[in-house]
Amino acid sequence: MTFYQAIFLATLQGITEFLPVSSSGHLVLFQKIFKITQPPVFFDVLLHLGTLMAIVFFLGKEIILLLKQWRERKKEWLFVILGSIPAALFGFILNSKIEIIFDSLKLVGIMWISFGLFLLSTRLLINPLSSVKKISAMKWMDAAIVGLFQALALIPGISRSGSTIIGGLFRKLSKEEAFNFSFLLSIPAVLGAMILKIKDSDFNGVGIGLGVVSVTVAALVGLIFLKFLEKVLKSNKLYLFGIYCLILGLGVYFYL
Repeated sequence: MTFYQAIFLATLQGITEFLPVSSSGHLVLFQKIFKITQPPVFFDVLLHLGTLMAIVFFLGKEIILLLKQWRERKKEWLFVILGSIPAALFGFILNSKIEIIFDSLKLVGIMWISFGLFLLSTRLLINPLSSVKKISAMKWMDAAIVGLFQALALIPGISRSGSTIIGGLFRKLSKEEAFNFSFLLSIPAVLGAMILKIKDSDFNGVGIGLGVVSVTVAALVGLIFLKFLEKVLKSNKLYLFGIYCLILGLGVYFYL
């Protein structure tokens, strides 16, 4: 993997990790198209570290408040834990099959088509005016259902951010609260994935300089697109990404 390939993959990770278009699906697609050799597992860990840093920085005030007010907000901590269980469980079960799943571009195409249709359907199924609930007013069933939406995103072609935000909106969370809960849930999910991958990592596969640059690029690009996603969600145009996913999925399935 060359320096420019690493920067390209870091930029791609920063963009697609947060937009509802599936970062894992895009990484599979571009590695196949440009015949990029499979990057070391440790490099993938570094990219996720970069986007995790973006999330922590973006939600910094909310995270600090949760830590300071942990006694008063124990219920919200429990919701994050409960919502993280489905992804952790299915991630552990599918861990040995991940390479097979990620090697199938046709499967990615099918998932993009399915997720694109799902995103488009939210235009009719979700009334943004009825979504007013705060995280503190959630029920345990709300957290569990959003967690199941997150577990679906283990399959390349299905977006984690898109799934969990939509899951939150379905459960009547306000747009801001659905956004915040989605990315609070992502912190344990990303940390768990990093821990699973790091034990199989070859630390000699990535130089220190390349690693630092890649983490920085993924973090900075991720911050920009986190803000962009927030604006799109507030303008009720999240469904438009469904058109992109549908077209991309059809192209991948029929032409690649």
